Amino acid sequence: MENILDTITAYRKERKWSLYDLAAHAELKPSTISTWYNDNAIPTIPSLVKICDAFQITLSEFFAKAEGSESVPVALTPQQMQIIEKWSILRPDQQDAVLNLLNTIP
Repeated sequence: MENILDTITAYRKERKWSLYDLAAHAELKPSTISTWYNDNAIPTIPSLVKICDAFQITLSEFFAKAEGSESVPVALTPQQMQIIEKWSILRPDQQDAVLNLLNTIP
């Protein structure tokens, strides 16, 4: 979680954006972004997609920087993005059920 907020902060500082600037560029409420920092909340995948769009980067590039990876970012297909977006709204027991289902596929 810290890596995600640290990465957002790094991209924001590169652009000399305040939290309000980021909210405006990402079309998010400033209170949403403040909550992430004040309450150590984790942004949802749809919110991260908006953040990445504002920074003009891919989710893959974002997570590569968050993890300190030097690897080349992976481009996700629309179907893969849809799965990730759906995954983020599942409860933990639903995520376990999906993983169990996927593990049955040879």
